[in-house]
Amino acid sequence: MRENIVKDKEFCILSRSIDNASKCSVCETNEDFFSVKLKNKGKFEVDESVELFTMTDKGQLYFETIVKNVNDDIISMWYPISFKYLQRREYSRIKLNKEITLNNGSKEYKAKIIDLSAGGLKLQTDEQIELLKQYNLCIDIETKQLTCIFEPIRVELYGNKFISSGRFTNINNYDRISLVQYCFIKQIENRNK
Repeated sequence: MRENIVKDKEFCILSRSIDNASKCSVCETNEDFFSVKLKNKGKFEVDESVELFTMTDKGQLYFETIVKNVNDDIISMWYPISFKYLQRREYSRIKLNKEITLNNGSKEYKAKIIDLSAGGLKLQTDEQIELLKQYNLCIDIETKQLTCIFEPIRVELYGNKFISSGRFTNINNYDRISLVQYCFIKQIENRNK
């Protein structure tokens, strides 16, 4: 696992507070610990538990560790004792049954989300939407409303419904990390049912 903690490797870092969600890059590695530079300065504390994840050629690497030291936007952490590879996809995907509205400026489409990730979603509509066209949408997750643009990259007909899969094209880092954390928490909740 240590072969993935190398200088300039980018990770997402999460603490128990969603406000501390950020991207970071490894800036130093030592025998027992490593340091990262935060892209957005947070409120991390010594001895706090944090979660990190990144994509590797084996899938999404995930581990928890403890903060060793905080120096402005540089966080030093102990190497984790354990880790796991979650999946081959870049972002965790969860099943979701939620109604939303797509809007392309001139027309609105009612849609039902089938599954969701921080990279995009799969949804069902009664009318066909256009490939590679941009649609505005809002998604409520927990107590937060995310506004982004959805771009369908695949549309299939199932019976009399259209199933479209696509990506988010202009989602900001804070919202993407919120989605990553939301999907990850839901994935854990679903496993423990």
